[in-house]
Amino acid sequence: MNTIKFYIFLIPISIFLFGGSHLNQSTIENDFSYFMNNSDQKIIDNSQKNSQLLPSILSGLIPGVGQIYSGRYKRGAIFLSIELIALDQRRKYNNIANDYVQQYKSFANEHWSFDKWIRDATIFSSNTHPVYLTMLNNDGVFKYPWENSHHIEYMLNGNTYRTDERLSENIWVFGQLYAEKCPAAYDNPNVSPSEVVGCETDYFDNAVVLNDHHFYEGISKYDMFFAGWDDTEECDDSNQEENCSWVFSSNNDIVAMSSNKYYYQYQLRDKANKNFDYAENALSIIFINHAFSFFDSFINDFVKNRDSTFNYYTTPIYDYNNKNIFKGINLSILW
Repeated sequence: MNTIKFYIFLIPISIFLFGGSHLNQSTIENDFSYFMNNSDQKIIDNSQKNSQLLPSILSGLIPGVGQIYSGRYKRGAIFLSIELIALDQRRKYNNIANDYVQQYKSFANEHWSFDKWIRDATIFSSNTHPVYLTMLNNDGVFKYPWENSHHIEYMLNGNTYRTDERLSENIWVFGQLYAEKCPAAYDNPNVSPSEVVGCETDYFDNAVVLNDHHFYEGISKYDMFFAGWDDTEECDDSNQEENCSWVFSSNNDIVAMSSNKYYYQYQLRDKANKNFDYAENALSIIFINHAFSFFDSFINDFVKNRDSTFNYYTTPIYDYNNKNIFKGINLSILW
């Protein structure tokens, strides 16, 4: 029986780790010369080579299958088990996280409102309010909520508006509208604490807030949204333990806090985010398992096969322009 024979020559393929991308031309030429002088060139049967690669391909697609195909059942079972467990954990934590997402959205829709935010947007300018200090700019002056870098987006009368839209550097469109519809509330920063009032207007009654990802994140993180929570009253003898505001220290900063906001941020949103992180960790394990399974099969079913003409060697990579610092490992292969 006649067999078609092939001579296979490949230029060395280098995998650079730790950012070893500064390899110069002479280094590549030396690698190739070393490789050609230390490699036995053999005649191979191409069909045999393909069959030796099949387990590696299978393991890259489904970890463990290539090992099982080659008769290494125990190792194949390990890779396959890791894959199934990681897939199950990713599904599990994504489901838990999505449940928390639904919970915090429902909670926010119930306990945060645009009407309340409009009414109380400027009442924290009173220096008697417990969260007064969180509402000041760098100069110690009360900062209107629409002067922040974040915004509320809402629809009214068929049009979409953002609270951070400006006419100029220091003139906000929403600020002018608020001053027109709520002149007394707009003037709160300029009056005594006893004269501070909320905004009483029906102009925004039909406004619909765009409850997107940025909104649900914003009402938990940024003080400009604080007025919209339904438990931001000042503490007194009747509500000293609940349903009132306080200043909360977080990451060397102070933020306005209330019971509902605290529950929303730390009992619902944080748990959703943590479970999404667990799901992403499981996905990383899946990727790593695919890679390890592929290379395990590649080395054991192809590299170590005596009939294979596969050759490989490794050499260290140094940065010769920077005190010969070790940069990584050069893996060169030829078949």
